[in-house]
Amino acid sequence: MQKSQNILHYKGLGDVSYVKSKRARNLSIRINQRGELRVTIPRLVSQRKAERFFLSKQEWVRKRLNGLNHQDCRGTLPPEGGLIQIRGKEHPVHLLRGDVDVEAAIWRMLQKEAQEYLPARVRELSEKYGYKITGLKIRKMKSRWGSCTARKSINLNSWLVMLPEYLSDYVILHELAHTRIPDHSQQFWEELDGICGGQSLQLRRELRSKQIMCFPGELPDQ
Repeated sequence: MQKSQNILHYKGLGDVSYVKSKRARNLSIRINQRGELRVTIPRLVSQRKAERFFLSKQEWVRKRLNGLNHQDCRGTLPPEGGLIQIRGKEHPVHLLRGDVDVEAAIWRMLQKEAQEYLPARVRELSEKYGYKITGLKIRKMKSRWGSCTARKSINLNSWLVMLPEYLSDYVILHELAHTRIPDHSQQFWEELDGICGGQSLQLRRELRSKQIMCFPGELPDQ
């Protein structure tokens, strides 16, 4: 699919490619292993808004670039190990000797945790609040924490296990609420607020500001 591209230079960060994509639903920032920066822009989002989004994430970008300068994320971690957050708790990462792809190793571990934890938690919350779903899929998604189909089947991002449990619960409840109200009308937000103890707006804001990546990747803008 054809994409339009615009490159801007930022002092201390380098060149940033702004790429328009008809398939993208959300603004996102990508940093590859060479430290190259790309901002993906949905079709209906303006260049100016995309630039403001990037500027608001400068601290995150700088940290990721500094991480690239000090550690090759596709190499072996130091003996002390790195730290990774799983359900709000920090865990050291220890790898066996050998030519290890760190990102792939972490991803396999997170995927296993997600497949074990998320289905059980969805079942608990759906039973607690009286929701019914027709299916559940858990997979890695680049720019969304979750989604709900018209047939009331829920998709959840495997990266949810890197959030504190109360925030992953918020995402699950958000999608469960969509099984009753598919749009983002006032009625939907009232439904969600009712099952979030009146804290849905606060939780949404916190989720939007959360940084979960421990290696270069995309920052979800949900």
